[in-house]
Amino acid sequence: MVLCSLNRIFADMKGKWILLTLVSLALTACTADHEAMRQRLQYVSDCNRADTVFTERWLPTVDSLVNYFDRHGSPNERLMAHYVQGRVHHDMGETPQALECYQKAAEQADTTRSDCDYYTLTAVYGQMANLFHAQYLPNEEMQALKIAERIAWKDRDTLYALKAYELRIRPYHLKEEKDSMLFIVRRAREKYLIAGYSKEAAQVVYIALNICLDMQNVSEARQWLDIYEQESGNFNEDGNLIKGGMFYYDKGRYLLQTGQIDSAKFYFEKTLAKGLLEAGYKGLLSVYEQKKKPDSIAKYAKLFAAANDSNFMHVNQQQVEQVRANYNYHRQQQIAEKRKQEAKNWMIGVIGTVMAALLLIAILLIVFYRFKAKRLQEISDLMGKKENLEFLLAEKEATSEEIRKEIVRLNNKNSSNSKIHKENVSRLQAQIETLQQKLLDTIQTAEVDPGYEHLIVDFKNRLQEYHKGDKPPTESEWAQLKKAFSNNHRSGYLLVTSLQSMTEEQIRICLMTMLGISESMMAFALDTDNRRVDRVKRQANKKLFGEDNARTLKSNLQPYYP
Repeated sequence: MVLCSLNRIFADMKGKWILLTLVSLALTACTADHEAMRQRLQYVSDCNRADTVFTERWLPTVDSLVNYFDRHGSPNERLMAHYVQGRVHHDMGETPQALECYQKAAEQADTTRSDCDYYTLTAVYGQMANLFHAQYLPNEEMQALKIAERIAWKDRDTLYALKAYELRIRPYHLKEEKDSMLFIVRRAREKYLIAGYSKEAAQVVYIALNICLDMQNVSEARQWLDIYEQESGNFNEDGNLIKGGMFYYDKGRYLLQTGQIDSAKFYFEKTLAKGLLEAGYKGLLSVYEQKKKPDSIAKYAKLFAAANDSNFMHVNQQQVEQVRANYNYHRQQQIAEKRKQEAKNWMIGVIGTVMAALLLIAILLIVFYRFKAKRLQEISDLMGKKENLEFLLAEKEATSEEIRKEIVRLNNKNSSNSKIHKENVSRLQAQIETLQQKLLDTIQTAEVDPGYEHLIVDFKNRLQEYHKGDKPPTESEWAQLKKAFSNNHRSGYLLVTSLQSMTEEQIRICLMTMLGISESMMAFALDTDNRRVDRVKRQANKKLFGEDNARTLKSNLQPYYP
C-alpha cells in the first residue's frame, strides 16, 4: 500500500518535471528567437546610421522585422522597425510608402515612458520633413520640423534642435518669403552662439548672404560675407574652399555690385573651375555686359544658354518625378483615408450590432424573469389556496353541526337586540322631542340683553374682513360669539351644547349655520375645506335631530334662532 502511494507520488513529480522542462524549453526558444530578431533589427539600424543605400533586397528583412515586432516588440522596437522600413522605401524612391512607414513609426512611440527612444523619433520627423520638402509641401514640412525640434529639446539634444530650427528656412524658400528666411537666419545664429556652436553660427549666414545679394543690400551682404569667410571653417589656409564652389559665384556677385569687375571675373572663373557651368557663365556674362564687349557677351550668352538648357532639363526631369511622387503620395493618402473610414464604419456597425444584440438579450432576460416570477407567485398562491381548502375540508365534518347551532343562536339574539334597540330609539326620540319642546318654550320667556346682539353682527362683519386678509377668527372672538348666543339666543345655544358628545367644531358649525354663513366661509373660519364642513354638519345633524344628512341641519336649527 505504501509502495503504491510512493510510486504514484514519484509518477506525479515526474509528470510535473516533464511539464516544467517543456515550458522552460519553450520559453528559452522564444527568448532566443526574440534576441535574434533584436540583433537583426540592430544590424539594419547600424547600416542606416552608416548611410547605407538600401535597395529592394532589404525589403523582406525589414518587412519581417515589422511583422514580428508589431506582435512581440516594445514601443521602441516597433518604432525602430517601422523607421528602417521607411528608410528602405525612401532610398528606393517610393515616397508614399516611405511617408506611410514614418507616420506609423511615429504612432508607435510612447512618449510617456522614461525610456522612449527620442533620438529615433526625431529622426523620423526629420526624414518626413525631407520628403515633404522634395514634394513641394512647405506647410507639412514646417509642421514636421517643429515636432522634430520639440522632441529634440525633450531629448536634450541641443544641436539637433537648433538644426531643426535652422531648416525652417527651406519651407519659407519654397514659399519665396525672403524676409522670413532672413529672420530665421538671424535667430538661428543667435541660438547657435548662445549654445556655443560658433562654427554652425557662421555657416548659417550663407543663406543670408545670398538673399542680401538678390536684394542688392551690399552693406549687410558684406557683413555676412566676412563672417562666413572668417568663422565657417570651410576654407583652407590659402583662402580656398575646402568643398563646393557656389560661394565663389556669390562673392563674384558681391564684387560686381561694388564695382570690382576684374576681381568678380576672377571668382566667376573659379566657379567654372568647380564645374558650376551655369553660374560661372552667368557671372562672366554679367562682367562683359558691364565692360560692354559684344563679342564676349555673345560668347558667354551662348554658353550660359546651353548650360541653362542642360540644367533646366535636369531640374525639369526631377520636378516631373517629384510631381509624380507627389501625386502618388496624395493618391495613397486618399486610399488610406478611404480604408480608414471603411474600417471605422465597419467597426461602428459591429459595435452597433453588438449593442443591439446585448440590449435585445437584456430585454428578453427581463421579460423571462418577470414571467418566471409571476408564474412562481401564481403557483405559490395556488398551493396556499390548496392547503386552505384541504384544511377546511378536513374540519368541515367536525364543525358543520356546531356552525349551524351557532347561526341559530346568533339569529335569535339579533332578533332580541333589534327589539331592545327599537325601544331605546323610541324612548330617546321622545326625550329629544320633549327637550326640544322645552327649548322652544323658553324662547317666549327668555330675557334678551340687546348689548350682546352687536357681538353677533360684529362677528359676521369681521369674518368678511378676515376672509379678505386671509386671517381666521381668534379664540377670543369665538368665545364672545358663544357668550352672545347664550344670552340672546339661549334656546339655540342650549340645544347645540346640551349633548356631551358634541365637539367644539360641531358647535361652531351649528352657530354659523344659524347665522346663515356660507359653507365656504365656514371652511375659512375653521381653517379647513368644504368637504370637512359638510361632514361635520352631517354628524351634528345626526346627533341633534337623528338625521344623517347635512342639508337639513339649517332647517332643523331655524326654530331655535328666530
